[in-house]
Parts: sequence; structure tokens; C-alpha cells
Amino acid sequence: MRQSLSQRTRRLRRPAWVAAAFLGLLLLGGPACKNSTTPDGNDKARIRVNNNCGIAIDIYMDSEFKFYLEYKEYFYIENFALGQHLLEAKKRGTDTLLKSTVADITVQQDYTWTVTSSATVAVVNKYGETLSLYGDGTYQSDIDDGVTATIPNIPYGEHTLEAKRPNQSEVLKSTKIDVLGDNLYSWTITK
Repeated sequence: MRQSLSQRTRRLRRPAWVAAAFLGLLLLGGPACKNSTTPDGNDKARIRVNNNCGIAIDIYMDSEFKFYLEYKEYFYIENFALGQHLLEAKKRGTDTLLKSTVADITVQQDYTWTVTSSATVAVVNKYGETLSLYGDGTYQSDIDDGVTATIPNIPYGEHTLEAKRPNQSEVLKSTKIDVLGDNLYSWTITK
């Protein structure tokens, strides 16, 4: 069956019209769409504060409370002037200073401050025999009599230390240590 020119043109015009409309929408909408690979272009300085110290902390900037962080949380300090700023981390709800630093913020970019503990516990064995040392229920090491063992990077907070005979479950001695700063804490085990 033979078609007239007007019928063929009508069929061709419909797809051409749809294609033209689609192309027009792409051209109009294209410049307004943001490319997903383009960075956000943060034009203000901000400080990401990470809490890796073991307990909840309050964060201060230039002696002004900003926010609190639970252990393993982070948040940003924003909207401040360039220059030097005193950053402080205190035990949540107290005035107990755990860490502080002076941040020299000179450029409008992201900065990071991670609050960690570098406290150490020294355990002196004067019990008269080799002991196994446990911290918060986790085996740490065996300590021979007359030897001092150190446990580095103890998180802030209260910790239970226990001494047992090797391969036995009976606790011979125990103590609690409240770690609130990057200090050297000690425990001497005696009979």
C-alpha cells in the first residue's frame, strides 16, 4: 500500500518533534545541573573534631562551649574568624581538662583535631610469682615477679585491672584506675 507524502511526513515529524523537545530540555537544564564530581567548594574554614579518647567530652573554642561528643563521634566547629584559636576537650559535664591545643587557622579550608589518649599504666609485680594481667577483662600480658610492665594508650575513663595466676580464673588482686589525662598511672601488686 502506497502512502501519501503527507502521511509519511506526519510520521517523521512526530519523532523529530519529540527529539527536538528532548534536546531543548537538555540544553536548557544542562547548565543549571550541578556536576556530581564537582567539589562543594567550601569557602569557610571549619574544624572537624574527632573523639577517640574513650569517654564523652565537651568541646570548647576560645573558652566558649561549642558541643559535646560521645566516644567515636565527630562534629564540626564552623563560623569563626581566621587566626589562632584555643581548642579544649573536657570530661563531659565537668571542668576536668583532658586535652588542649592552639590551632593556627590561616586558610579557608577544613582542619581536623582528633582527641586521643596517650596515658600509660605501669604495673609493678611484687607479688612473689608470675602473674597474668587483665585490663577491663581482656588479657594484657604475663608479668614476672620483680618486673614492671607498661600498658600504653589507655583510653580515658575508669578501668579495672586484675592480676591472676597464669591459666587460672581466680582474681588475686584488682584495682580501679580513673584515667583523666595523658599521665603515667601506676599499680604495684603485693601480697
